[in-house]
Amino acid sequence: MSCQFSGDGTLLAVGLTNGAIKLHKTGTGSLIRTLRNVSNTPVTALRFTSSPQANSLLLAAYACGTVRCWYVCGGECLWAQREVTEELNPVGGGREENRETLCLSLSPSGERAATGGSDSAVHLYDLATRQRLMTCKASSCRTTMDGHRSRVFAVTFHPLQEKEFISAGWDNTIQFWDSRQERAVSRIWGPLVCGEALQIDPNVNHILSGSWRSEKTLEVWDYSSGKKVYEVPQDPLGDSKIYTCHWLGDGHIMAAGSQVNQLKVIRRSSMETVSRLQGLPSPVFSSSVCLSGKWSGLIAATSGACVYLLERSVADRK
Repeated sequence: MSCQFSGDGTLLAVGLTNGAIKLHKTGTGSLIRTLRNVSNTPVTALRFTSSPQANSLLLAAYACGTVRCWYVCGGECLWAQREVTEELNPVGGGREENRETLCLSLSPSGERAATGGSDSAVHLYDLATRQRLMTCKASSCRTTMDGHRSRVFAVTFHPLQEKEFISAGWDNTIQFWDSRQERAVSRIWGPLVCGEALQIDPNVNHILSGSWRSEKTLEVWDYSSGKKVYEVPQDPLGDSKIYTCHWLGDGHIMAAGSQVNQLKVIRRSSMETVSRLQGLPSPVFSSSVCLSGKWSGLIAATSGACVYLLERSVADRK
């Protein structure tokens, strides 16, 4: 259900549907250890911390509504945060219920985390104190779209802005947030996001969104104005309904999903598909791109019971 490279690319964490996390050595694929949760619910998101101990701490979100911090080297859970949503009953009383936590993102400094889930809210945490700083959500006014109205499947901080992040989900919007206020500051209408398919390229300040639908599956938006820059044309060999996508360096886009169970790499300048991993047994629910170290540019993708490690050729990088 989820996978993530460590900061230096030497480790790959893979989250399973039974709540376990497997840690693999990137160079050999060998299993180092398994981190087991007391709950058997799926691991929906993984993030290695950006601290000086970049490969030592791993944040994991679970569908049962828990976020756990794991000490990778020792295999210990250091702390756990139970995420709840408060619903009002007809007479105005409040009750707490676990929400499904579906996505997770770290701020550029690694000091804050944002999570999205089934209750349409985005929770913001201080990782040093482990305290929730605020809950970002829509107002009660149904005529104002100042937050999400359905499940949130993707959240990502701006790589250069500690207090700004965006989110997307089932309500066909990308919401823009500033951590100094609990309502969204602006929005984009259109994308139907059902996985970690929301990325920001800080070099050109563009957003990449992947939608779980048959048309307009990949779109690029200007972060500042919210206007569409372009959309990737339909593939004559068939398009996947997108679950996961990434910027791949300065020149390419990587995207994968279901219906057509494949992963492909698209050249940004020509919109041409230059690489494919196709004929997969199951949808590709998650992927990760190694950004630094010896394995920079390596792609990990999960499909069914398999994890694929994909190394692009020199010719493909051009």
